[in-house]
Amino acid sequence: MNILSNACRVIEGPLGVTPEEVGMDSRQLGKLDQHFQNLISQKKIQAASYLVAHEGKIAAWRSMGTLHGRAGQGDLQPDSIRKLSSITKAFTSVSIVKLIEDGKLYVDQPVATILEEFNNPMHQGISLFHLLTHTSGIMPVTGYYNEPYPREWWGAGGMENWIPKVLQGPLVCQPGEAYNYSTVGFALLGEIVTRVSGQRYEDYVQEHILQPLGMDRTFFDIPAELHSEVCTVDERDVQQLSDQDWDESLPPRSDSGLYSTLYDLWKFGQMLLNGGTFEGERILGRKSVELLTRRHLFNIPAYHWGGMIKDKGHALGLDLAIDHLSFESQGTFQLEGGGRSALFVDPVEKLVVVLFVPSVYSWVPESVLGTKQIIWSSLM
Repeated sequence: MNILSNACRVIEGPLGVTPEEVGMDSRQLGKLDQHFQNLISQKKIQAASYLVAHEGKIAAWRSMGTLHGRAGQGDLQPDSIRKLSSITKAFTSVSIVKLIEDGKLYVDQPVATILEEFNNPMHQGISLFHLLTHTSGIMPVTGYYNEPYPREWWGAGGMENWIPKVLQGPLVCQPGEAYNYSTVGFALLGEIVTRVSGQRYEDYVQEHILQPLGMDRTFFDIPAELHSEVCTVDERDVQQLSDQDWDESLPPRSDSGLYSTLYDLWKFGQMLLNGGTFEGERILGRKSVELLTRRHLFNIPAYHWGGMIKDKGHALGLDLAIDHLSFESQGTFQLEGGGRSALFVDPVEKLVVVLFVPSVYSWVPESVLGTKQIIWSSLM
Protein backbone atom coordinates (compact mmCIF):
# COMPACT_ATOMS: atom_id res chain seq x y z
CA MET A 1 0.00 0.00 0.00
CA ASN A 2 1.32 3.48 -0.92
CA ILE A 3 0.73 6.39 1.43
CA LEU A 4 1.28 9.88 -0.01
CA SER A 5 2.99 12.49 2.16
CA ASN A 6 4.43 15.95 1.75
CA ALA A 7 7.99 14.65 2.00
CA CYS A 8 8.16 11.33 0.17
CA ARG A 9 6.11 8.28 -0.58
CA VAL A 10 5.66 5.78 2.24
CA ILE A 11 5.25 2.15 1.17
CA GLU A 12 3.74 -0.39 3.56
CA GLY A 13 4.48 -4.09 3.66
CA PRO A 14 1.78 -6.65 4.47
CA LEU A 15 0.79 -6.72 8.13
CA GLY A 16 -0.71 -9.53 10.15
CA VAL A 17 -2.17 -7.35 12.90
CA THR A 18 -2.81 -3.76 13.89
CA PRO A 19 -0.46 -2.30 16.50
CA GLU A 20 -3.25 -2.22 19.06
CA GLU A 21 -3.87 -5.95 18.63
CA VAL A 22 -0.39 -6.62 20.01
CA GLY A 23 -0.33 -3.93 22.66
CA MET A 24 1.21 -1.02 20.76
CA ASP A 25 -0.09 2.53 20.26
CA SER A 26 -0.51 3.19 16.53
CA ARG A 27 -0.47 6.97 17.03
CA GLN A 28 2.92 6.89 18.74
CA LEU A 29 4.31 4.29 16.31
CA GLY A 30 3.02 6.41 13.42
CA LYS A 31 5.43 9.18 14.40
CA LEU A 32 8.19 7.15 12.76
CA ASP A 33 7.17 8.22 9.26
CA GLN A 34 7.47 11.95 9.98
CA HIS A 35 10.63 11.32 11.99
CA PHE A 36 12.32 9.63 9.02
CA GLN A 37 10.92 12.09 6.48
CA ASN A 38 12.47 14.94 8.45
CA LEU A 39 15.85 13.19 8.39
CA ILE A 40 15.53 12.55 4.64
CA SER A 41 14.58 16.18 3.94
CA GLN A 42 17.62 17.29 5.97
CA LYS A 43 19.74 14.94 3.83
CA LYS A 44 21.02 13.17 6.93
CA ILE A 45 19.79 9.83 5.56
CA GLN A 46 18.98 8.72 2.04
CA ALA A 47 16.01 6.56 2.96
CA ALA A 48 14.53 4.53 5.79
CA SER A 49 12.70 1.28 6.32
CA TYR A 50 11.62 -0.45 9.49
CA LEU A 51 9.90 -3.58 10.74
CA VAL A 52 8.49 -3.83 14.26
CA ALA A 53 7.26 -7.18 15.60
CA HIS A 54 5.69 -7.60 19.02
CA GLU A 55 4.86 -10.98 20.53
CA GLY A 56 5.83 -12.68 17.27
CA LYS A 57 3.53 -10.60 15.02
CA ILE A 58 4.49 -7.81 12.65
CA ALA A 59 2.81 -4.58 13.73
CA ALA A 60 4.63 -2.12 11.43
CA TRP A 61 6.58 -2.56 8.19
CA ARG A 62 7.26 0.47 6.03
CA SER A 63 9.81 2.13 3.77
CA MET A 64 10.44 5.53 2.21
CA GLY A 65 13.15 7.36 0.32
CA THR A 66 15.52 6.57 -2.53
CA LEU A 67 16.72 3.06 -3.39
CA HIS A 68 19.81 3.98 -5.43
CA GLY A 69 21.51 6.98 -3.86
CA ARG A 70 24.24 7.55 -6.43
CA ALA A 71 21.76 7.55 -9.30
CA GLY A 72 18.98 9.21 -7.30
CA GLN A 73 16.53 6.64 -8.61
CA GLY A 74 13.95 4.17 -7.37
CA ASP A 75 11.97 3.82 -4.17
CA LEU A 76 13.23 1.88 -1.19
CA GLN A 77 10.75 -0.98 -0.79
CA PRO A 78 9.77 -2.87 2.37
CA ASP A 79 11.50 -5.95 0.89
CA SER A 80 14.52 -4.20 -0.65
CA ILE A 81 17.88 -5.87 -0.06
CA ARG A 82 20.57 -4.05 1.91
CA LYS A 83 24.07 -5.02 2.97
CA LEU A 84 24.05 -5.98 6.66
CA SER A 85 27.73 -5.20 7.19
CA SER A 86 28.60 -6.03 10.82
CA ILE A 87 25.25 -7.67 11.56
CA THR A 88 26.90 -10.59 9.74
CA LYS A 89 28.84 -11.09 12.98
CA ALA A 90 25.63 -12.32 14.66
CA PHE A 91 25.41 -15.16 12.13
CA THR A 92 29.05 -16.01 12.83
CA SER A 93 28.37 -16.09 16.56
CA VAL A 94 25.37 -18.37 16.02
CA SER A 95 27.55 -20.64 13.86
CA ILE A 96 30.20 -20.90 16.58
CA VAL A 97 27.58 -21.61 19.26
CA LYS A 98 26.00 -24.29 17.03
CA LEU A 99 29.38 -26.00 16.85
CA ILE A 100 29.70 -25.66 20.62
CA GLU A 101 26.33 -27.33 21.17
CA ASP A 102 27.41 -30.09 18.75
CA GLY A 103 30.39 -30.78 21.01
CA LYS A 104 32.96 -29.70 18.42
CA LEU A 105 34.15 -26.57 20.24
CA TYR A 106 34.05 -25.11 23.73
CA VAL A 107 33.71 -21.42 24.49
CA ASP A 108 37.07 -20.85 26.21
CA GLN A 109 38.98 -23.12 23.83
CA PRO A 110 42.42 -21.73 22.88
CA VAL A 111 42.45 -20.63 19.24
CA ALA A 112 45.92 -22.21 18.94
CA THR A 113 44.28 -25.65 19.09
CA ILE A 114 42.63 -24.86 15.73
CA LEU A 115 44.79 -22.26 13.99
CA GLU A 116 48.48 -23.07 14.13
CA GLU A 117 49.45 -19.42 13.62
CA PHE A 118 48.36 -18.77 17.23
CA ASN A 119 50.78 -21.33 18.64
CA ASN A 120 53.35 -18.82 19.90
CA PRO A 121 53.95 -17.00 23.22
CA MET A 122 52.11 -13.84 22.15
CA HIS A 123 48.87 -15.42 20.86
CA GLN A 124 48.51 -18.75 22.62
CA GLY A 125 46.47 -17.19 25.45
CA ILE A 126 43.71 -16.05 23.06
CA SER A 127 40.51 -18.11 23.21
CA LEU A 128 37.29 -18.30 21.23
CA PHE A 129 35.69 -16.28 24.03
CA HIS A 130 38.17 -13.45 23.46
CA LEU A 131 37.42 -13.36 19.72
CA LEU A 132 33.65 -13.44 20.31
CA THR A 133 33.81 -10.58 22.82
CA HIS A 134 36.39 -8.39 21.02
CA THR A 135 38.80 -8.79 23.95
CA SER A 136 41.59 -10.73 22.19
CA GLY A 137 43.93 -7.75 21.83
CA ILE A 138 44.21 -8.42 18.08
CA MET A 139 44.18 -5.22 16.05
CA PRO A 140 40.83 -3.42 16.15
CA VAL A 141 39.05 -2.17 13.07
CA THR A 142 40.96 0.59 11.29
CA GLY A 143 39.94 3.99 12.62
CA TYR A 144 38.82 2.60 15.98
CA TYR A 145 41.17 4.92 17.86
CA ASN A 146 40.19 7.91 15.71
CA GLU A 147 43.70 7.79 14.29
CA PRO A 148 44.23 10.51 11.64
CA TYR A 149 46.12 8.17 9.29
CA PRO A 150 44.49 4.73 9.55
CA ARG A 151 46.59 1.82 8.36
CA GLU A 152 45.65 -0.17 5.29
CA TRP A 153 43.55 -3.22 6.08
CA TRP A 154 45.98 -5.82 4.81
CA GLY A 155 49.22 -4.02 4.05
CA ALA A 156 51.26 -4.67 0.93
CA GLY A 157 50.53 -7.67 -1.21
CA GLY A 158 46.78 -7.98 -0.75
CA MET A 159 45.02 -10.53 1.42
CA GLU A 160 47.01 -13.62 0.54
CA ASN A 161 48.37 -15.46 3.60
CA TRP A 162 46.02 -13.24 5.60
CA ILE A 163 46.15 -14.84 9.05
CA PRO A 164 49.83 -13.97 9.77
CA LYS A 165 49.13 -10.47 8.45
CA VAL A 166 46.35 -9.76 10.93
CA LEU A 167 48.57 -11.07 13.73
CA GLN A 168 51.52 -8.80 12.86
CA GLY A 169 52.75 -6.41 15.51
CA PRO A 170 52.00 -6.38 19.23
CA LEU A 171 48.62 -6.96 20.82
CA VAL A 172 46.85 -3.72 21.79
CA CYS A 173 46.11 -5.26 25.20
CA GLN A 174 46.49 -8.59 26.91
CA PRO A 175 43.61 -11.01 26.22
CA GLY A 176 40.62 -10.19 28.37
CA GLU A 177 41.84 -6.77 29.54
CA ALA A 178 39.85 -4.46 27.23
CA TYR A 179 37.22 -4.42 24.49
CA ASN A 180 38.66 -3.44 21.10
CA TYR A 181 36.22 -3.89 18.22
CA SER A 182 38.02 -6.31 15.92
CA THR A 183 36.58 -7.11 12.52
CA VAL A 184 39.49 -9.42 11.75
CA GLY A 185 38.69 -11.32 14.94
CA PHE A 186 35.42 -12.35 13.32
CA ALA A 187 37.20 -13.22 10.08
CA LEU A 188 39.24 -15.62 12.20
CA LEU A 189 36.04 -17.05 13.72
CA GLY A 190 34.77 -17.70 10.20
CA GLU A 191 37.97 -19.58 9.41
CA ILE A 192 37.41 -21.64 12.56
CA VAL A 193 33.87 -22.49 11.40
CA THR A 194 35.34 -23.66 8.09
CA ARG A 195 38.01 -25.85 9.63
CA VAL A 196 35.88 -27.40 12.38
CA SER A 197 32.73 -28.00 10.32
CA GLY A 198 34.50 -29.12 7.15
CA GLN A 199 32.32 -26.68 5.17
CA ARG A 200 33.22 -23.30 3.78
CA TYR A 201 31.91 -20.68 6.23
CA GLU A 202 29.44 -19.24 3.73
CA ASP A 203 28.09 -22.72 2.94
CA TYR A 204 27.72 -23.53 6.64
CA VAL A 205 25.64 -20.39 7.26
CA GLN A 206 23.53 -21.12 4.20
CA GLU A 207 22.80 -24.72 5.16
CA HIS A 208 22.41 -24.39 8.92
CA ILE A 209 20.83 -20.94 9.34
CA LEU A 210 19.49 -19.33 6.16
CA GLN A 211 17.80 -22.33 4.56
CA PRO A 212 16.06 -23.64 7.71
CA LEU A 213 14.73 -20.16 8.50
CA GLY A 214 13.48 -19.63 4.94
CA MET A 215 15.71 -16.58 4.54
CA ASP A 216 15.51 -16.79 0.75
CA ARG A 217 16.40 -13.14 0.15
CA THR A 218 19.62 -13.29 2.18
CA PHE A 219 22.89 -13.78 0.30
CA PHE A 220 26.64 -13.57 0.37
CA ASP A 221 26.57 -13.42 -3.45
CA ILE A 222 23.48 -11.70 -4.81
CA PRO A 223 22.17 -13.12 -8.11
CA ALA A 224 22.64 -10.66 -10.95
CA GLU A 225 18.90 -10.48 -11.58
CA LEU A 226 18.40 -9.05 -8.08
CA HIS A 227 21.08 -6.34 -8.23
CA SER A 228 18.45 -3.72 -9.10
CA GLU A 229 16.65 -4.50 -5.82
CA VAL A 230 19.69 -3.76 -3.64
CA CYS A 231 19.77 -0.44 -1.82
CA THR A 232 23.03 1.36 -2.59
CA VAL A 233 24.33 4.66 -1.24
CA ASP A 234 27.58 5.35 -3.03
CA GLU A 235 29.98 4.04 -5.65
CA ARG A 236 31.54 1.64 -3.14
CA ASP A 237 28.17 -0.06 -2.61
CA VAL A 238 27.72 -0.40 -6.36
CA GLN A 239 31.24 -1.75 -6.82
CA GLN A 240 30.80 -4.37 -4.10
CA LEU A 241 27.89 -5.86 -6.05
CA SER A 242 30.16 -6.55 -9.01
CA ASP A 243 33.08 -7.79 -6.87
CA GLN A 244 31.52 -11.01 -5.61
CA ASP A 245 34.00 -13.53 -7.01
CA TRP A 246 35.33 -14.77 -3.66
CA ASP A 247 38.06 -17.42 -3.75
CA GLU A 248 39.42 -19.77 -1.13
CA SER A 249 42.58 -17.72 -0.50
CA LEU A 250 40.57 -14.78 0.85
CA PRO A 251 39.24 -14.46 4.41
CA PRO A 252 35.71 -15.79 4.95
CA ARG A 253 33.02 -13.11 4.83
CA SER A 254 32.16 -13.72 8.46
CA ASP A 255 32.64 -10.14 9.60
CA SER A 256 30.62 -8.17 7.04
CA GLY A 257 29.51 -10.20 4.04
CA LEU A 258 25.74 -10.77 4.19
CA TYR A 259 22.95 -8.95 2.37
CA SER A 260 19.36 -9.31 3.54
CA THR A 261 15.91 -7.77 3.91
CA LEU A 262 13.93 -6.51 6.88
CA TYR A 263 11.64 -9.54 6.76
CA ASP A 264 14.44 -12.10 6.57
CA LEU A 265 16.37 -10.43 9.36
CA TRP A 266 13.22 -10.40 11.49
CA LYS A 267 13.05 -14.20 11.13
CA PHE A 268 16.59 -14.45 12.50
CA GLY A 269 15.84 -12.12 15.42
CA GLN A 270 12.53 -13.85 16.15
CA MET A 271 14.33 -17.20 16.23
CA LEU A 272 16.63 -15.90 18.97
CA LEU A 273 13.72 -14.38 20.87
CA ASN A 274 11.89 -17.73 20.64
CA GLY A 275 14.80 -19.55 22.29
CA GLY A 276 16.33 -20.92 19.08
CA THR A 277 13.32 -21.96 16.97
CA PHE A 278 11.17 -20.36 14.28
CA GLU A 279 8.04 -21.90 12.77
CA GLY A 280 9.05 -25.38 13.84
CA GLU A 281 12.68 -25.14 12.70
CA ARG A 282 15.29 -25.50 15.45
CA ILE A 283 18.47 -23.52 14.88
CA LEU A 284 19.80 -23.52 18.46
CA GLY A 285 18.78 -25.04 21.76
CA ARG A 286 17.42 -22.81 24.53
CA LYS A 287 20.60 -23.05 26.62
CA SER A 288 22.69 -22.22 23.57
CA VAL A 289 20.67 -19.04 23.04
CA GLU A 290 21.16 -18.18 26.71
CA LEU A 291 24.93 -18.62 26.32
CA LEU A 292 24.90 -16.49 23.19
CA THR A 293 22.82 -13.60 24.52
CA ARG A 294 23.66 -13.22 28.21
CA ARG A 295 26.16 -10.72 29.52
CA HIS A 296 29.76 -11.94 29.55
CA LEU A 297 31.81 -8.77 30.08
CA PHE A 298 31.87 -6.92 33.40
CA ASN A 299 33.95 -3.85 34.23
CA ILE A 300 35.84 -4.15 30.95
CA PRO A 301 36.87 -0.79 29.45
CA ALA A 302 36.48 0.18 25.80
CA TYR A 303 37.91 3.16 23.95
CA HIS A 304 35.03 2.75 21.45
CA TRP A 305 35.82 5.50 18.93
CA GLY A 306 36.49 7.99 21.73
CA GLY A 307 33.58 6.92 23.92
CA MET A 308 35.92 5.92 26.76
CA ILE A 309 33.46 3.35 28.12
CA LYS A 310 34.40 2.07 31.58
CA ASP A 311 32.05 -0.93 31.61
CA LYS A 312 31.37 -2.39 28.16
CA GLY A 313 28.51 -4.87 28.43
CA HIS A 314 28.69 -7.54 25.76
CA ALA A 315 27.26 -10.96 25.04
CA LEU A 316 28.94 -13.27 22.47
CA GLY A 317 29.30 -11.06 19.41
CA LEU A 318 26.19 -9.08 20.39
CA ASP A 319 25.97 -5.73 22.11
CA LEU A 320 23.78 -5.46 25.20
CA ALA A 321 21.70 -2.70 26.72
CA ILE A 322 23.03 -2.59 30.29
CA ASP A 323 22.68 1.07 31.22
CA HIS A 324 19.73 2.41 33.17
CA LEU A 325 19.55 5.25 30.63
CA SER A 326 18.78 2.84 27.75
CA PHE A 327 15.28 3.32 26.39
CA GLU A 328 15.06 -0.36 25.49
CA SER A 329 14.91 -2.91 28.28
CA GLN A 330 18.15 -3.87 29.97
CA GLY A 331 19.21 -7.17 28.44
CA THR A 332 18.15 -6.18 24.91
CA PHE A 333 20.72 -7.65 22.52
CA GLN A 334 21.51 -5.85 19.35
CA LEU A 335 23.91 -5.18 16.50
CA GLU A 336 24.33 -2.36 14.02
CA GLY A 337 26.01 -2.48 10.65
CA GLY A 338 27.75 0.34 8.84
CA GLY A 339 25.67 2.03 6.28
CA ARG A 340 23.38 1.78 8.49
CA SER A 341 21.39 -1.34 9.42
CA ALA A 342 20.29 -2.46 12.86
CA LEU A 343 18.72 -5.42 14.67
CA PHE A 344 17.30 -5.17 18.22
CA VAL A 345 15.78 -8.01 20.22
CA ASP A 346 14.15 -7.14 23.55
CA PRO A 347 13.42 -10.36 25.48
CA VAL A 348 11.59 -8.49 28.25
CA GLU A 349 9.07 -6.83 25.94
CA LYS A 350 9.07 -9.66 23.33
CA LEU A 351 9.99 -7.09 20.69
CA VAL A 352 12.06 -7.44 17.50
CA VAL A 353 13.00 -4.30 15.58
CA VAL A 354 14.87 -4.15 12.26
CA LEU A 355 16.02 -0.89 10.65
CA PHE A 356 17.66 0.15 7.40
CA VAL A 357 18.59 3.83 7.48
CA PRO A 358 21.12 4.18 4.63
CA SER A 359 23.28 7.29 4.70
CA VAL A 360 26.54 8.65 3.37
CA TYR A 361 27.38 9.36 7.02
CA SER A 362 28.69 6.54 9.16
CA TRP A 363 26.54 7.46 12.15
CA VAL A 364 23.40 9.60 12.39
CA PRO A 365 22.29 9.37 16.05
CA GLU A 366 18.69 10.42 15.46
CA SER A 367 18.18 7.68 12.88
CA VAL A 368 18.87 4.97 15.49
CA LEU A 369 18.54 6.45 18.98
CA GLY A 370 15.55 8.66 18.18
CA THR A 371 13.91 5.78 16.34
CA LYS A 372 14.28 3.42 19.28
CA GLN A 373 12.70 5.98 21.59
CA ILE A 374 9.62 6.32 19.38
CA ILE A 375 9.20 2.54 19.01
CA TRP A 376 9.69 1.51 22.62
CA SER A 377 7.46 4.32 23.88
CA SER A 378 4.62 2.96 21.73
CA LEU A 379 4.35 -0.13 23.95
CA MET A 380 1.15 -0.01 25.98
